[in-house]
Amino acid sequence: MAEKITVEELLARNKIVMASHTPAPTFQFLAENQIAVAKTLVVACVDPRSDPSYILGLKFGEAGILRNIGGQVKPLLNDILALDNLITFEQVMIIHHTDCGSTHFTNEQVRGVLTQRDPQAAAEMNVESVDFGAVSNLPDSVVRDVKFLKEHKLMREELKENIKGYLYDIEKGSLEEISG
Repeated sequence: MAEKITVEELLARNKIVMASHTPAPTFQFLAENQIAVAKTLVVACVDPRSDPSYILGLKFGEAGILRNIGGQVKPLLNDILALDNLITFEQVMIIHHTDCGSTHFTNEQVRGVLTQRDPQAAAEMNVESVDFGAVSNLPDSVVRDVKFLKEHKLMREELKENIKGYLYDIEKGSLEEISG
């Protein structure tokens, strides 16, 4: 597993990176020079074992990437809609993965811990109704996320046709398309 690292160490590393930093192009530069931006959005889990850049062999700028716990689309909906407004994506790949941390807890466990930590704050937050992203069946979670985006009224019809879901096997390195 990864070493325990501090913010101070990360800041020190940034100084090393800055020494050879090449600025990324601005949106204005891209537009003025008619340089295409990524037209594929990848939604994936934040787990370092399921890094989309590695899984898909991506080079810088080849795809937009959004990551969160479980690679679930519902908590990312605002981001997806805003980015699509800016970039106008042509495709969306939703990637969940085997041995995901979201399969190792339940919503009830999280609710219990939060209620124990601060009953008043938990009540104010209404944690009993919050979905913390627990997953009991990985293929079903992929199907659910694809369906959620395809059925959402604010998603563009052209994009809905090109939303696909996959399950990444962290041991084999393979992607399997999951259809519902």
